[in-house]
Amino acid sequence: MAAVPARSPASPYELRYDSGRVCLDLVATAHPHERLTSPDLLRAWLVGAGLVPRATAPPVCAPSWLAAFRVLRGHVSRSVRGEL
Repeated sequence: MAAVPARSPASPYELRYDSGRVCLDLVATAHPHERLTSPDLLRAWLVGAGLVPRATAPPVCAPSWLAAFRVLRGHVSRSVRGEL
């Protein structure tokens, strides 16, 4: 599998997949390749997914957030696939 080149922080909507459910949008960040490759990209996804109120500054995402969101995404993905 070819490596995906590192990218600069994306616009909030570049990372968005609008399934109608934020949990499924999170799962989609790993398809077809990993999109959450940095805390900045996670922050952009959080904003684009509508999880940050408009009047609020985007959160400062520590590297530990990235690992935690990937674990959460794995749990949601397994849950969805188990239900299907």
